[in-house]
This record gives sequence, C-alpha cells and structure tokens, in this order.
Amino acid sequence: MNKRYTDEEKLNHLSKVLWDHPVTLQEALSILKKERESVNGFTLTNLYIRIINGFNWHTVCKIIPEQQLHEALSDTVIQGLFPRSLREKYRNARQLL
Repeated sequence: MNKRYTDEEKLNHLSKVLWDHPVTLQEALSILKKERESVNGFTLTNLYIRIINGFNWHTVCKIIPEQQLHEALSDTVIQGLFPRSLREKYRNARQLL
C-alpha cells in the first residue's frame, strides 16, 4: 500500500478539515491514534467523516492507519458522508478491502 504520512504530515492535512472545529490538531491526532476516545464530544467517527469527506482515497489511505481502514468505512461513517454519490463510492471501496 502507499507510504503512510508522518505525524507532521497528518497534522498538516488535519488542519485542512478541522479549521472550524474546537479540537486541536494534536487532540485530533491522539484520537486518530486511539490514545483518546473523544475530546469535547468529538470522536473517531467524527474524525473519519471529516477525513473521508475532505480528501481523495489515496490521501485517506495515507492518513488513516491501514488496520483502521475497515472501521473507517463502517456504515455509521459512510452515512455521515456528503454527497450521496460519495457514500456509494466508499461502500464500493469497503467491498474491495
């Protein structure tokens, strides 16, 4: 699979999708790494939705750890995606994993 981003690269990308949320980039990274469950109600599911809505598949694969990709494509996450066509795209991607 693709080369994974470093923590610094992940923080840079997360800044592009979390600019309007009161969670710090370091807190978001700790949620992504599963070091914390949530921060002020912001959960891993919320983070997955932001990442998948904000980036193309190749970038998503570099940000989200490989062992978490199936979880990142859960029904709950997919239902949070917009527009509807993006939901279908990621349902299909989940089937290929």
